Amino acid sequence: MGTYTSKCFLYEGPGRVRLDSIEITCGPTDIVIRVDVCGRCGTDQRLFRDRHPNVQIPTVLGHELVGRVVEVGRDVHTLKQGIGYKQDRTLSREELCLPIGQRVTVQARIARMRNGLMLIRNPIQNLSFRIPGGFAQYMKIPADLIQSGSVLPIPDEVTDEEAALVEPAACVLESIYAIPHAVGVDAEGRHIVHSGILKGGRTLIVGSGTLATIYGLLARIEGAAEVWFMVRSQSKAELLGRLLGDWPRFKVVPGYASLPLPEKLRIEDGVAKEFTDLTRGDLFDDVVLAAPSEDAERLMFLLLNQDGYGVASCFAGLHKPTEQALVDNLHYRMAKAVGTSGCSTRTMETILKWLSSGKLSMRGLTCTHHYTLNNDPAEFFQTKADGRKPMLYPWE
Repeated sequence: MGTYTSKCFLYEGPGRVRLDSIEITCGPTDIVIRVDVCGRCGTDQRLFRDRHPNVQIPTVLGHELVGRVVEVGRDVHTLKQGIGYKQDRTLSREELCLPIGQRVTVQARIARMRNGLMLIRNPIQNLSFRIPGGFAQYMKIPADLIQSGSVLPIPDEVTDEEAALVEPAACVLESIYAIPHAVGVDAEGRHIVHSGILKGGRTLIVGSGTLATIYGLLARIEGAAEVWFMVRSQSKAELLGRLLGDWPRFKVVPGYASLPLPEKLRIEDGVAKEFTDLTRGDLFDDVVLAAPSEDAERLMFLLLNQDGYGVASCFAGLHKPTEQALVDNLHYRMAKAVGTSGCSTRTMETILKWLSSGKLSMRGLTCTHHYTLNNDPAEFFQTKADGRKPMLYPWE
């Protein structure tokens, strides 16, 4: 059993993250990986500002990671009883015998399952909340992560940076798959639904960050005829244009968060009128809220058409009421909202497969600056970088 000294960013609560060193020992049913790169999630950024009751401190945050296997415990091969995603399955030799040097990413949440669906509440285990995560040089993967099929090999065709985006991209896909657009009825009038973005429809994404960009890529793969982005500045529209090409359409709405509510509502009515004109009165079949903004929540309902769906990504979760949200739009099937918190292992497998086959590319979506453990932790946790995903490279 090897012991590894690992530099890390140790999280001790809001505003308190420091460079530290921890000892990691590989037990008989553990795997130890060398972390090559780990992305900063919006949750990590929020935790730097606010307390979360489910985080067991001190801990090491970071769950969007890529690492290489450096040691496999001698009894890992005995962990044949599946749990979570692998519930009631016997794990194969191939699933348990990862070779030294194998690149892997990890499903952060071991969810309880029902009828093949991930249950959000009361997870079995949660990486970085309960298990020290990837803002470190080494990370230990315990038995329950192995038994749940949470350790996913990375195909050779997928870059480290793309692989570190697999978990957030899978969260995006999970929320998209939660959309139940009605496409017909059966003989008794039950709705027949299509799971996903409305094919041939019009999608609006509110936001310009990495998650918003991935929503745009996946909306296009899912068959949206038009994909729009609502952004705060022309520079953000230009960045998205450089990353995505000439297929998205853009509407710039400068930020107005500091204004009093009556002025906000007046601006939002004007935005809704402009979009009504731009879409010839149809508005949007799907509106994705990919920005942590109460104002954007109100706009989501204003910009949906009567058969549309709002998609609230877990990264935008505000966890508090929104002033003057048009909740009446949720009644009488005028507009519906769905979302997700986390992703299933299956959607992570899907994203890896699409990256490997070339169906999806996420190259260029990560920050060009390489953050390291030599950086001030506060800088890494709070940076807006260059509008792309900040990544930590623990060995640089």
